[in-house]
Formats: sequence, structure tokens, C-alpha cells
Amino acid sequence: MTPLNVLETENSPGYSQRFTRAEEGSMTIFSLFLFFCMILFGGIAVDVMINENERTHIQNSSDRAVLAAANLDQTVDPKVVVKDYMAKVGIDVEDEDINVTELGSFPVITGRQVSVTVQRDVPTVLMHMMGIDTLPVGTISEATEAINDIEVSLVLDVSGSMGSNQKLQRMQTAAKDFVDEILAGAVDGRVSVSLVPYSTQVSAGPTLLGLMNTEHNHNYSHCVNFPADDFDELAIDHTTPLSQTAHFDPWRNYRYGRSPRTFVCRNDAYFDIQPWTNDTESLKDQIDDFEAGGNTSIDIAVKWGAALLDPSMNGQLNSMIGSGVPAGFSQRPFAYDRADTLKFIVVMTDGINTTQYYLEDAYKEGQSPIYRDTATGRFSSDDTEYRDRDGDNDWWEEYWYQPGRYWIDNPYDSDGSGSSSQAVRLDWLDVWAWMNMSWRAYNMHYTQYWDADDYWDNLYGPRNTVSASVKDARLDEICTTAKDENVIIFAIGFEVTDYSAGVMRDCASTPNHFYRVEGLDIDYAFASIANQINQLKLTQ
Repeated sequence: MTPLNVLETENSPGYSQRFTRAEEGSMTIFSLFLFFCMILFGGIAVDVMINENERTHIQNSSDRAVLAAANLDQTVDPKVVVKDYMAKVGIDVEDEDINVTELGSFPVITGRQVSVTVQRDVPTVLMHMMGIDTLPVGTISEATEAINDIEVSLVLDVSGSMGSNQKLQRMQTAAKDFVDEILAGAVDGRVSVSLVPYSTQVSAGPTLLGLMNTEHNHNYSHCVNFPADDFDELAIDHTTPLSQTAHFDPWRNYRYGRSPRTFVCRNDAYFDIQPWTNDTESLKDQIDDFEAGGNTSIDIAVKWGAALLDPSMNGQLNSMIGSGVPAGFSQRPFAYDRADTLKFIVVMTDGINTTQYYLEDAYKEGQSPIYRDTATGRFSSDDTEYRDRDGDNDWWEEYWYQPGRYWIDNPYDSDGSGSSSQAVRLDWLDVWAWMNMSWRAYNMHYTQYWDADDYWDNLYGPRNTVSASVKDARLDEICTTAKDENVIIFAIGFEVTDYSAGVMRDCASTPNHFYRVEGLDIDYAFASIANQINQLKLTQ
């Protein structure tokens, strides 16, 4: 018989089981505590996430509101615009939360800054269990649209391919809208535009070219040939004479007549550069007059566009004040590092660089062996150098030649006197203004001996070319140089090939500055570029 009141020891039967049962309650309580902590911290995370989502929603909404209110094109009170935008997303703001600063006075506002501060409390979902019923949200949005000192070179393709598929007409419409947009409200002289039409060449026009240092000068047209090393500089070297492009037609075949038709340097008034202007109507009138023709030289066009932004042209600009250039532009082109100055090149093409033609210097200066009779317009050529094979200048070897006829001693003279009184000797530059290259080679050389080699020698001998691949490399060089000076380049490829798109994309400041468009989408490209030039900048 087991005695009563005997204490159990840890070795007693059943002791361990009863001890274990005694600890079960404490583990449950600990587990519940951990679960409650998890819920608590999870609740904090949820409330913080909700709060951040609300802050992002308010920030985005207020950003859009101040952008709209700062737009210089809208005429509604900026505070009303902000309040309306915010009310539509369920956010109330008061007048004292909105700050508006404007430069200028109505109707010409040249700058506007709008800011709005939003402070509100967002109810918590789970953190109220810790006594936190709301979390604060605070945002500040500020937007500025200001008309900085802006310089734009608008470089437009008017080559022959633009005459198809209504491309020229569509470009004209889009470019005129661009001019309207970029110069709207710019009566204070903060925006200048230089219009640069181009095809095979670029015509500086008689006034601007007359202010440049040139050689091989003539008045038939007004283009220059840039040597290869000119494309690694934005400035035009005013110390070394530029060779003026000869006025000649390398394309027309002799079978279709003597007169040149398509000149390397076009001399239509609408083809001249219109530099440094803010005359909207003058720019639009010139764009309206465009006609398509010629090859494509994007490299030369961008070279001119960049040069018109370079401070080295200040002397030429000031010499043109009163001749289409406003007096308020006298300090332009500004230095590249000048504060509040933006420089843009907007270049548009529908194709790729194609062959550029130029004359060798020997055929751009001095007298030719060709005479023109002033009464009949007939041409004759001194044929002595061809006939005098032995170099002894015998009288019977001193021949003159007019297509279909030889004679001795004097150039063709319509008065029959045997004198040269009405036969005027032509300079080489005059020759090319009177006859295309093929007609001269055929009628003044080939028909004398019926020698095909003589024809080709006299067709190709005076002229030379720059290939498309070389021009692509020059374009890349001038674009890179401009971007290094922080000139912003927008490029538009209008119905272009994949290869051309790649060339123009490389020219643009970034791939996002390149627009490849078809048909009426060219309107979108020009409008988007104008909007970016007039862009709003979020400052906070």
C-alpha cells in the first residue's frame, strides 16, 4: 500500500506527460502574438502603399494641371485651369495653393510659371489599430513655359523627287504651320528663323553671298562649293575665299537643244536662303513658291543651316539689317554657351544624298575659245589648237569652226566684213550660261572629227563630282559637330528608304529626334517638333 502524501519526483510515473500538457497554453499565446505582429507590419505596408499610390495620383494630376495652365496659347485664368483639372480627379485646391508668375503683358505673354501645392490626409486601413487614423500627403508641381532666345534653321528639301506623290504640297502645308507655331507671340524678337531650301546646291542669294569672301565670281546664280574639311566646323571660314559654284547644266542632252535647263545652282528667287527673320508671311510666301527640281545635297544644306547659327556670322547679319533682318537681332547668332539660348536645326528630306557636280577651276575663270555673234546669236570656236598639229601656226591651220562649217582667220561675223566686230569672246562662265555641257561637247568638238573619245573628253573633262557616299560622310561630320555645340537637330525622313532613314536618324540629336513619316503624317512631325521647341519644362 502506497503511503498518502508522498511527493512525486521527476522520476515518478506520468510526471513528464503532465509537465508537457502544462506548457501548451504558453506556445499558443506566443504564436498569436507573432501573428498579430505580422498583421500589424503588413497593415503598415498596405497603408504606406496606399498612401504612395495616392501621392503619385495627386502628383501626376497636379503636373498635368500646371502644364496646361502654363501653356501660353491658352487664354483662361491659369488658376481656374488648375482648379478645374484637379476637381475632375476629385481633388480640391484653393486659390492660395496656386501661384502664377507671368512675364510680359496681355496679349503678348512671353513666359508663365505656374505652381500648385497640395496637402491632404489619407485615411489608413489598418494602422488605425495603432491609433494612426490618417497619413499626410504633400506634393508640389511647377511648370514653366518661357520664350527663350531661340534660333532655328529650317532646312527643306525641294529636289526633283519632291515633285511626286504630292510630297511637295504636303511639305509646304506642314512647314507653313510650323512657321506659324514657332513664331506665334514672338513679336518681341526672341525667335529667329533662317529658311534654307536645297536640292543639288544651296543658294545663298545675292545679298548674303555678296557679304562672303568668294572667288570665281559671277552673277548668274549664288552657290558656293565647300571643300571637304569645311564639314568639321560650323563656322564658314571668312579668311579663305570660297569657290563660287559655276552656273552650268551637266544633265541636258544635246539632242534636246543648246540652252541649259537644269542648273546645278538654281537661280529662282524662292531658292535663296532667307536668313535671320521673324517675318511669318515672308517665310510662308517663299515656301508657297517652292518648285521641285535637281539632285539632293543634304550635307551642304545642313552645313548652311549650322553656319547661320554660328556666332561668326554676326557681321553678315548686321550688314543685312534693314534688308529683311530685324534690328533686334543685332547680337545674333548668340554664343553657344549663352544662357537662355536654344539653337535648332530642323532638316527634312524625302531621299538620300545624290551626286553633286562642280566645274574644275580652269573652266570657271578666264576666256574661252568660243565667240558669240551679237546679231545672230551664232557661236564659233577657235579651232587652231586642234588643227595646228605641228605647232608652227601656219596660216592655213588657223581655222575657226561653227557647227557644220569651217573657215579661216576670223570668228563668225554676221556683217560679212570679215572682221570680228560683232563676235564677242565669251568667258568660260558665260559659255556655261549659254549652252549645256553636252551641246558644247557634241557641236563644238565631236562634229569636227566625229571622234567619240573627243566628245566624252569634252563632256567629262571640265566637270567633277562628289559621290553620294562621300556626301553621307560629310553629313555625319557636320551633324556631329553641331551636336557637340549643343545644337539640337530634328530630322524628318519623308517617305524615305531604310538606308536614308538610318542616315537621318544618325544626324538627329537622338533617335527620338528623328521622324520617319508617310503622306499626311508629315503634319504630325512638324507639329511635334514645333511643340518641343516651345516645350514646357517641369522644374520640380
